[in-house]
Parts: sequence; structure tokens; C-alpha cells
Amino acid sequence: MTQYSVRVTSLRLIEDDLEVGITIITHQNRPDKLKRAVSYKEIKSLILLVSDSELKPQQTRKKMQAPGQFNPINVNAQQKQLPPPNRSRYRKFDIYRDVGQFRFIDEHAVEVSQKDHKTFRDLIFHLVYSRNLQSDLEKARVIFRWMTSKNMYNISFQDVPKGSPEEVLVSFKNKKGTYARIFETLCGYLISEKNMPENLVYEYDDFYFLTDPEQLIYSHWAQKQQWQLLSRPLTLAEFEDLPLVKSYFFKCGMYFRSHQKGVVHTKKGRIALTVGFVKPTNFTYKIVFSDNCEEMYQGQKLKNFALQETGDNTATFILRAPKSGSYYFTIFAQLLTGDVGIKNVFTASAEYKVIADQHSSDSAPLPNCSDSNWGPGLPVHQLGLEPSNKNAVIPTSDGRVYLEFKKNRPAYLLCKLRKPGMSDDELERCISEADQGDKIVVSANLPKKGEYGLEIYGNDPAKDGDTYTHICQYFVHYAPPEEQARSFYQEAGDRYMRGPDQAVVNGRYNPDTAGVSQQMANFQIKGGPGGQGDVDFDDLPPPPPEMLQQQYLYGTVPDSRQQALYNQQAYPRGQGVAGFTPGAGEVTMPPPQKAGVSNIPQSSTPIQVEKRSMGQAPPAAPETFKLIPVKTEQEKSPPPAPVAVTHQKPSLEAMDQQVLNTVDDHAIQVSKVEHRNFKDLVWDLIYSKNITNEIEKVRVIFRWLATKNLHEIDFGNVDKGSPEDVLMGLKTGKTTYAMVFAGLHSKIISGFAKGADYKPGQKFTPGSNQHSWNAVYIYGTWCLIDAHWAARRIIGKQAQTEEFHYQLDEYFFLPDPHQLIYTHFPDDPKWQLLERQVTLEEFENMPHMKPQFFKYGLEFVSHRTAVIFGRGEINVRLRYPAHRIIVAFNFTIQYENGDEEYRGVKLNKYGMQESVGGIASFRLRLPERGSYMLYIYAKEDTPENKDNVYAQVCEYKIVQEDVSSPEPEPFPPCPYTNWGPGSAFFKYGLKTYQQTAIILTRDGKAELQIRIPRQMQFMAKLKQNGRSDTDLEGYCMNRCVGNTAYFNVTTPGRGEYGLEIYANDPTTEGTTLYHVAQYIIECHEDVKAIPLPKLDPGYLGAQPKFSEFGLNTLSHHDPVIHLETNSLEIQLAYSQEMRVTANLIEVDTNTNYPDFVFTQTQGSIISFIVSIPNTGFYKLQLYAIPSSDPSQNLPGVYNYLINCQKVSKPAYPFPKQYAQWKEGCYMWHPKHLNIQSQGKVVFKVLIPNAKAVAVVAGDEWFHLKAVPGQHNIWEGEASVGGGNKVTLNASYGNDPSSYATLLEYS
Repeated sequence: MTQYSVRVTSLRLIEDDLEVGITIITHQNRPDKLKRAVSYKEIKSLILLVSDSELKPQQTRKKMQAPGQFNPINVNAQQKQLPPPNRSRYRKFDIYRDVGQFRFIDEHAVEVSQKDHKTFRDLIFHLVYSRNLQSDLEKARVIFRWMTSKNMYNISFQDVPKGSPEEVLVSFKNKKGTYARIFETLCGYLISEKNMPENLVYEYDDFYFLTDPEQLIYSHWAQKQQWQLLSRPLTLAEFEDLPLVKSYFFKCGMYFRSHQKGVVHTKKGRIALTVGFVKPTNFTYKIVFSDNCEEMYQGQKLKNFALQETGDNTATFILRAPKSGSYYFTIFAQLLTGDVGIKNVFTASAEYKVIADQHSSDSAPLPNCSDSNWGPGLPVHQLGLEPSNKNAVIPTSDGRVYLEFKKNRPAYLLCKLRKPGMSDDELERCISEADQGDKIVVSANLPKKGEYGLEIYGNDPAKDGDTYTHICQYFVHYAPPEEQARSFYQEAGDRYMRGPDQAVVNGRYNPDTAGVSQQMANFQIKGGPGGQGDVDFDDLPPPPPEMLQQQYLYGTVPDSRQQALYNQQAYPRGQGVAGFTPGAGEVTMPPPQKAGVSNIPQSSTPIQVEKRSMGQAPPAAPETFKLIPVKTEQEKSPPPAPVAVTHQKPSLEAMDQQVLNTVDDHAIQVSKVEHRNFKDLVWDLIYSKNITNEIEKVRVIFRWLATKNLHEIDFGNVDKGSPEDVLMGLKTGKTTYAMVFAGLHSKIISGFAKGADYKPGQKFTPGSNQHSWNAVYIYGTWCLIDAHWAARRIIGKQAQTEEFHYQLDEYFFLPDPHQLIYTHFPDDPKWQLLERQVTLEEFENMPHMKPQFFKYGLEFVSHRTAVIFGRGEINVRLRYPAHRIIVAFNFTIQYENGDEEYRGVKLNKYGMQESVGGIASFRLRLPERGSYMLYIYAKEDTPENKDNVYAQVCEYKIVQEDVSSPEPEPFPPCPYTNWGPGSAFFKYGLKTYQQTAIILTRDGKAELQIRIPRQMQFMAKLKQNGRSDTDLEGYCMNRCVGNTAYFNVTTPGRGEYGLEIYANDPTTEGTTLYHVAQYIIECHEDVKAIPLPKLDPGYLGAQPKFSEFGLNTLSHHDPVIHLETNSLEIQLAYSQEMRVTANLIEVDTNTNYPDFVFTQTQGSIISFIVSIPNTGFYKLQLYAIPSSDPSQNLPGVYNYLINCQKVSKPAYPFPKQYAQWKEGCYMWHPKHLNIQSQGKVVFKVLIPNAKAVAVVAGDEWFHLKAVPGQHNIWEGEASVGGGNKVTLNASYGNDPSSYATLLEYS
């Protein structure tokens, strides 16, 4: 494909398409213009191609110095007439849609900002020209991003001459310069196609790059009004009247609905300010006195005198001023992006100055609730609830309040009343909530007139466990109707009647709706709750004058919304993603019991552990030590019950980590020795170390059981029924692990368990799959423990004794009952410890999950039952947390009888796995009807996982009831069942825009691009069932262009192909290449493809010496060139004198055509003029070595593959070039001679260091003359013809009779 330089010169909208005028610069540097209608998709692809294809980091010179021949010219100093300032026909999104297209440019700019440069010349070369940026948009962007990343207070240069660009750049830190002046200076040195060869943390605001004039006018007023670039420029008075608006205002799609001026006045101390928004957004606000910026009044924050209500695409703020005077009212916003890792902050968006004419007659702080936003919003909808009252205010004249929340999935509510001067206990008796199946009813009888806050807390049983989170609050006004009619909230009574079209006042331009079309302004977005608790702005540090962070410039504040009411661990909300989380419950549960808060004592201090040897004598218990059972059979233990929402669940998190380590270590040491009796064991294990904390007691027993070799237990005298008898029974199988805890304030629980011999879908009957475990009563809470499974992790699929080994599994120490229910079903349902008990039938249908399923935080997305019934292809999907990008998956498929092959092919080949966007997919196309087993495995690819071992996370039984026709084929025969990028892909720092493992062809062709951080070697293979690797070699090709590796596939026909990619770092890994990725190429077209030549891996493009010698491509950056003609000129740039040569090889015949390549040098550019004799594929191999190197062996530096599709003119060999010609010589003419014809020919050449130059035709000499004023250039006429040999010769020494032959014409 021919390489072009592309510049968009005109744009015109034609219906749904965009007509684009494009100037294309070909290898001959002739601008060809074309104009056609193209779609936005094509334009986006073109922009990405042009903006990204030239972004290769050129070989970085030491200290980032510009090459000697680089001489930037200041176009600002040339007094050229600039185009007049006309209003643009295009908006920002017409120029670029997604800031992500500048990702690699931005990364380069940030990298450059972190380095110092000796001169401005070095800086501009490093920033712009080293990356060979082509378009003015790219150049403007890289300067913008550098300026927003660079610490301008620390910039310095070696010399700062007066009037120089260095002086302009350093003037900023001296407060004599501006960013605008610096930007102009940098842009002044950008000339198209002329120069082509610590303590601060900075964040940039992309809003100010190519800002729409209608938005910028809110903060920037140009004195020369034509530079406002508006249809009607604003006067200074109009500009001063605008509200103070920050960039975040437009990022949230906000617009003004009620007040379009910056200074507003109250009426009788009240005002309602309303803004609209078109993107899901949260809001909060801040109020201060304008004269002293104080936000407190008589011990109350001023914000407590305002009510915020967020409705459908509007947010209203109603103020009842506590006193007359001036206030600053700042609105903060938080865009709900849903992105993980985004700072949970609110950012200042707009600010009013409010002048209160008097204090409001009903001025008082609002009830003290958790949030600053009133009314239902996004969290209510996310919980699947529909409230009967959608307004923030609930007026009542009789003190009765009634609310309904319809449910579309299981959810629970808790409600609280708040009123100044009344305690929570008094108000608790006045409110109730009742779950009526499909709805929850909230009712209240208010005790006296006044203002109340009604807070609603919600719980999603599928995700939140025991945590209730604040989801909304209402302002309840208990007063007679006439008092309600005079209340402050009536100020906003008609706010929903106004639309953004009313922003045009008196027929004048008003920028309030800038960037928001009428259609967008009326677009309804569900949600936008305030959800913001009191934000303490006093905690923010004062902004340093040099700090450029947005949170200081625009007053960003932390989001301190109250996340949870009872539990110390808040569960995240607001993602709005439907998912099934095992262990959080999935069915409706009644409201949990309300109990007092139980505080778990802090862990004790770490214990002293004595190291012991196997067989060492243990300490004996003192005579005074007596064992007293905690309870007898006659005594009743506390009844089983779920953990109340007000209780803290006992867990390892409640133990200090250092204490936990010493307790575990002590248990391990005790397990090494044998004790005479049970009394000595208990003394040694617990009482000798004075362990009194109940969690620590349970832990030390649990850890000892999980470590002790039970076959070594032996007591001297064993009475029947004694504790010694119980322990001895462990090694004979007469007792269970659960019985060891008997007498230690615990309960033995018996029931069914999904163990090693369990099969998904299996029915449980008495006597089969019986198991026992424990419930331990710890600090008022029943907790579960399975010491047997914790100590006996199973190897293999069958539960045979020799397959057990001793390894601790922490999961079974105090597991969550909501998770343990998937594998343990107690005979007595009460010991499920769940709010809603699970039936045996539900237990049998639950998926079979292993502890690692919960360890990795996995969720089911698609199939939630143990047995899958399939017809055709099956796609099992799991969700993994986005922060666990290092989780890798695998799977195996078997027939239910254990067979793993179908007609000699592994069943695994009928499945593929890929992970995209937090979803792990397992795509199966099973070959025949029948029953199968699917085992899914996962691992964390971390340094801690040294063994690189996958652990099983879940398993399914699949009943394939029908298969597609024709019979499904295995996936392509690549080495792994995981498709897409592998772990090595990310270890090498590779990146790609390809999101999925499936790539579809177009016209039988597909291309994959991978960004590379440094020079690397790649190899690609194409695979297909039924074809050999040799047959497919010519249909896959890879090469590196700049910082991108291209993989091109031309499929030989319809079908499914596997693309394997291997790579290495040649500087450290030699010639061994490693598997980094594999993709599936799907071709659904009938095509007839011509295979490409078979080339060695790494043959195409730059070779190792290319960058080492300081060479760069100028004309053809892609090593694959498709020609519609049979001639071309390739140019390279060099930074030191070079000796070069080239060879042209026809691929099919392996014939060399060295005389069809003409090499010459001018300035810092080496040219290779190629004339191709026939159509077909040719290899052009370039060789070079520095002139200072005496070696006669020139290494290969760059290889091209040329596809000549047409011979447009006859091809003649060039003159034979001798060694000295290739040392910097250049020929203007003639490059060819017809030596059979008669006549004079004008020669013009550049020959460095020549003393004399002559053309010899036969025996006749024609001396060329040096051109005056042009160094080393010679010109003259020579008579040629008659079939005489013609040579070009030069004399370099003192002997004028000694000439060296440079060229010989044939």
C-alpha cells in the first residue's frame, strides 16, 4: 500500500455524510487533490491512520540534541499576512471526537516535559520534529499538552539571548510572560514539510484545547471582539453579567434554566437557582458570605439553609437566607462516568453572587440528614425501586406520611426520622416500613408540627450482605396548608415548566445553552441524586500560586457522602450493572432483626513463640490447671441466628496482622510435638500463652487442626468418651474434625456437602455426601468453621485417601454463610445462618463453586445453575473485578464419563476463552449430543504465584440437546485455549486498539496493529484446520513501522483462521521468541487471494543497525510498498556521514538487479531511485556504514518489499556506481544515457572534495566547471554517442592527472 502524507483541506456536510477535500503528497512530492463524500467512520479511520502512523519515537540522541542540519525558521517574524479571524464553521467535536486519539501524542508530550533541553532548538526538535508529526492539529496538540505538563517555574536553557525564544519561555517564571505568548512562540517554529528529518503534580484540562467560542466566552473576553469568534460578539458589560462558569460545567453538559446573570437577587430572602444537565451528574454546593468568605452563621453552615433537589435533567437549589447581605453560591458537580479508579470528587462548575434583600421569614437550618440532596434519585433506581413520591418535599397537614416503593427485584429498606431537638429514640417509634412482596410501604405519624428529615437506607441482598446504604431523603413539612403555601420551597414550584429555549432574552445572544442543542437539552436522564454529605472545605490546603492542579484551580472537593449506616465496610454503589454475586444472596429476605451494636475487642499483643523440633518434649500442664467444660449437654446454647445488621461480623480482619501471625506460628510449633493427654495439649496450645480473645482461641485450634499430622497422635491412657478418645478417633475415622470443637462453646453441624466426588446436578439422599462442620459462638455471633476441608485440600477429582495433603485453606475459617451455602447444606436449616433459608432443591441447583471463586471476587453473568442445557453454541460468562486485570482463566471439557477426545481431537479444542472488559467468556461449540463436564480455572499472574498454578473456581454439567448443522469444527489449532493478548503481551508493555479476540476480514483481508514501547522482534503464523503451516506462510506478514507493529492477513478463502504472534526483546533475549497473543480471523467472503512472498521473521523494516547509525525514513515509512507504476524514490535522513549501497532482488526468480537502483546523497538526505523491470514482488535491501568506519562490509539496515503491479515505462539500468560515488555524491542529470545516439549532454553533479571533474567518452575528455557560489557542484557539456563507453571521473589529490572513476554508463 503506497504511503501518503494526507492533509484535510476542506469539509462540507452533505446530508448524513461529510465531504472532505484532501491533499495527498505522494513519493514524488506532487500534491494531488481529491474530494469525495465519506462517512464519519471512514474519516475517523483516516484521522487515526494519519495521526498515529507517524508517531514512531525516532532514535533518541544523547541529551536530546537536534541534528546539525536542523534549522527552524520563525514564521511569525516573516510578516506574513495571517487569515482574518472568522467564525469557524465547525464545532470542537467536528475536529476530533475523542481525546483518546491523541493518547500517544500526549504521552510523548508528557515525556518531553520531564526533560531539560540546552536550547529552544533542541526542545522544538524533540517535541515536534523527532516524532515527524504531520498535521497542524497534531502539532498544536503536542505543544498544548507539553505546556500543560511542564513546570514552567523550573524551565531553563544554557543561554538566554535577548529577544530569543528561550527568553520568551523563561519569562513566565519571572512573571513577565504568559502561556499565550509561549504558545505563539512555539507555534511560530512549525513549518510544514520544512524540517523533516519536581515537586509539583500537574493535571491538564482538555476543555481548553480547541474550546468552542460559545463556551469560552464565559471566562475569556477578547478586547478585539472579532477574536471572540461569535456570531454576535459580547460587550464587556454583557461579559461581566455572565455567571462565573468553570470548564466542568460544560463537561457535564450543564446549562442555565432559571438565572442567566452572575448577580441575582432574592425576593423576601428566598431564591431558587435551577440548572439543567444532559449527562448523569451528582451535585452539591457551598455558600459563603461574600465579604469575608465565612461559611458559618451562628454555629451552622450556610449550606444548611438551602435545599437541593435533583430531578430529571435539572438540579434546583433553594435558599432561605438567614440574614440580608451578599453571598457566593458555588455549584459543584460530579460526572457519573462509571469508570473504576476515577477520583471520587466534586468539581466547582458555576458560581453566583446572591444579594439577599432580607432574611427569610422561615429561615432555619434544614433537618440534619446525611446528604445535601433531597428527593429520590439514581441510587433508588439502581436498587430497582420506583418511589410513589418523586419530589423532594412531602407536605402534610395531619402529620401522616405514606410512601410506596415498588420493587422490580429483591431489596430491603430501613427508615429514619430526623428533627432538631428530638432524639432518634423518640422518632424511632413514629416510623415503620413493611415489605408487602412487590412493594415496600413506609408510613409515619409525626408527633408535632414542624420540619422533618426522612432518610431512606437500602440493601440489595444480591450484593450488599448486611450493609444498608443511604439512597435518598425527603424534606417533610408538617403544617397547615396556608403555611405550606408560604414556605420557601414554593419558590421552585414552576421550575419544570421552563426549557433551555428560554435562555434567549430580548432577542439577544445568550451563551447559556452553549454546546446544548434543543434536542439534547430536552433529553431525559434518569438519576442525578445529590448524595453528598457535608463537605468540610476548611480541610483543603490553600492553593499554592504555582500549583496547576484542577482541584485547586476549580475548587474540587472530596466526596464525603455517607456510604453506609451500620456496617464498617461500605459496599460500592452506583455502578448500575446487573450481575449475580454468589455469596450475597439472590432471593427476597425479610427485614433483619435490629439489635444492639456488638463491639469485638481488639486483638491482644503478639505472643512469644518458641521454635520447636519434631519429637521435642512438650511442656506439661501445672498441677493447679483444671479443664472445665464451657457447657454441658443439659445447658442450652444461644439459638442460631444470622448476624444482625448492627453486629460486626467476626473475621480475620478483626485481628491484628502481627497477632495473627504469632498465633498461627504458635499453633504450628505445638503441632510438631506429642502430648501425654488432652489437658497438656490444651494448656500448651491456649492457656500457656494466656490466649483470652475468643477469635484467637478459635484460630489457634483451627490452625493446629489444619497443620497436625493426625497419624502421629497417641495418648497413653484413653478413656472411652474422653477428649483423648475424640482426637484419637480422627486418625481411625471414627470421629470428625467437627467433634474436636465440641465442648469449646461450639456446635457440630451435620448435613450435605459438595465434596470431591460431587457431580453438578447430583441429588442428595440420606447417607450420601454426609459431612460435618462447626458453628462457633464468638462475641455474641454464631460463626462457621470447616477445619476438615481447610486442612485437607484435595488433589485430583476422586476423594481417595492418598490424594489428600496437608495445606491450609483460609477460606474455611469463618466463611460468609452466604457463600458457604453453595457447598454446605445443614440438616437443620437454622444453621444456614441466613435471613431466608435455602431449600434442598435450591441447593442442588446451585452452581458448584470453589473457594477461589470468592477469593477472586467472581460473579456469574450468564449461567446460574449447576446444569446447562444447550442447543447449538454455548457462551458461559463470568465477571471479574476490573482491578484484577491480572486474573487469567483456563478450562477443560470432558465427557461425563471422563473421556477427553472426540474422534481423536481434544474436546478443549471445541472451546475458546477470552477476557474483555471484566468479562471472562467461555465459548463452546460441542461436537455431538450428550453430557459433558466443564471445569473452569483461574489464577493471579503475580510474583506471589510462583508456581503459576491454576485453581479450579467452578464447574458445570452441560447437557447438549442438539448441535448445529453442519457438525461444529474445532477452533483453529493454536497452542492455547485462551485467545486475545496473553500475559507476556502486557509484560512487554504492548498495546492494541483491538478489543476482542475475533477479527473479521474485509475483502478477505485483515490487519492488526500493536503499539510497541521499543524496538522488538515479531513473528506471526497463520493456522487453520486442514491446512499445513507451509501452505499458509504466504498469507500472513508482519512488519514494524515506527512504534507500531502491523500484522496483515490475506485469507485464501472462507473460514476461520488462527493468528499466532510471537515476540521478544532482541537486546536481552537473543533470537528466542515467546508467544504473546493469538486471535481468530473470520472470513465470511468468497475471495481469491494471492499469497505474499515468504519472508524470514524480522526481515521487513528497520534492522538493528538502522537506529544505531542515526538513520530515519523520510519518504516511505512502511516497508511494504504497492506500486501502480514501476519507479519510485526512497529517502532516508542521516546524522553522520555514511557509505551506502543497495540491491534489488526479484522474489520469484531470486535474480539480483543492483544496477536498477541509483544511490545518491544531498545534504542530510540519502536517495535510492528504483526502476523496476517487470511486474511482481521485489526485495529492496539497503546497506550502510559510517564513513569513519574503515570496514568494507556494509551491514543491512533496512529492507523493503515492493509489489510492482504495472510497468508504466521502460526500465533501464542506471550507471554503474563505484565506491567513491556512494560517499556523498548527487546527480541532477543525466541518470541515463543513450550512448548509441549522437549529441551533447549537459552534466550537473555534486562531488564533495573534488579538485577536478571530467566526463570521458571513448578517448575524448570533457572537463566540467565548478559552479560559482555553489560548493562542490560541477556542470558542463559532453559529446557522447557512437557506442563509446562513457564515465564520470573526479580528481581528489594534488596530481591533476590522477582521476577516480565514479560512474560508468552502459
